[in-house]
Amino acid sequence: MSWKRIPSRDVTLEPTESLLEEKSTSYLELFFDLVFVFAVTQVSALVRDDQTFAGLGRGSLLLLMLWWTWSLYTWTTNWTGTDSPGIKLSLIGAMAAALVMSAAVADAFTTGGIWFAFSYLVVRIFVAAMYWMGSRRSIAQRAALMTFLPLSLLAPFVVLAGAYFDGTKRLVIWILAIVIDMLSAANAGRATWEIDPGHFAERNGLFVIIALGESIVAIGIGATLTDRRPQLVASLILAFAGAAVLWWSYFDRAARAAEEHLKNAEGQERGRFARDAYTILHLPIVIGIVLFAVAAEEVVAHPDQSLSPEIRFALVVGVGLVLLGIVAAAYRATHQVPYERMAAAVAMVLLAFLAGGTRADVLMAVVVLIVSLALWKERLNPRKEVI
Repeated sequence: MSWKRIPSRDVTLEPTESLLEEKSTSYLELFFDLVFVFAVTQVSALVRDDQTFAGLGRGSLLLLMLWWTWSLYTWTTNWTGTDSPGIKLSLIGAMAAALVMSAAVADAFTTGGIWFAFSYLVVRIFVAAMYWMGSRRSIAQRAALMTFLPLSLLAPFVVLAGAYFDGTKRLVIWILAIVIDMLSAANAGRATWEIDPGHFAERNGLFVIIALGESIVAIGIGATLTDRRPQLVASLILAFAGAAVLWWSYFDRAARAAEEHLKNAEGQERGRFARDAYTILHLPIVIGIVLFAVAAEEVVAHPDQSLSPEIRFALVVGVGLVLLGIVAAAYRATHQVPYERMAAAVAMVLLAFLAGGTRADVLMAVVVLIVSLALWKERLNPRKEVI
């Protein structure tokens, strides 16, 4: 999507007019995504180095903050495009700050908190400035932005304040910042947001690919930690099958159905659906895939050993989060529940408690089998609208 070239004297539009044109993801956006590839890798490394439930929680919180920031840029470039020199320079500047932020992820809860929080603030200021520049050409978009911007700008300052505290205090303050972001999103539902559905859906799907890419990298890293070749081949195939069924669960039907609903939505409902089904409900999908990636590395490295409770949780609950995120998005779109996926998610929760002592490769095989059966059964379901 790009700006229509209009004379400067006509830049103020009525609320019902639109400057949007359909577009695909630009090369600059893909370049921007590379920084977040690194950020997701850093989160995965943090959890891998701290295989405790506290470590899983801290990693999930950081991933939430990164996802929210990336989503803000998706909303912004969906409206502004990336053709303007000002937008190009702003996005490149934001990338530089995001690179510092990503490098500080591993120490965000220890010695790198200030670096992480300050660069996080800069990245958030860049995206606010970009949307403000872009919205000058539409009264409706400027009005929509003002329902969201004040609280959204407050949140990163709270993150910076939290960085000056240690331990639990920092954690609590950063959770407060997330709550403020959620409130800003809730308040934004009062406005009508202009959205290019195809571009918006494509961008969110690409972040899912980023998370799945981390799982492939983790599987490869796990393979370097063992020299037992016969077991290695089997565990590699099993772990890859796990990543493949997660890809299938999202891209075979879910992504297309969500995009179709976004295209059919009108007025305020389009913005609310984009917020709910993508910005909010994609979060458990992304977190679940990254947790799966951490566990998959352990499965490949130690296939004949049982997983620790924390890594077993990362594996089965991670997969369950992906399924539940899709179930919630389906219900948001169609008010129908994909019962096959729901049943598979419940099975994942049960495995978290019942599969203690099970060999890692056997547990991965069970997970792949359950999800595969659910997707196969769903394929046989005559329902037309299944996400």
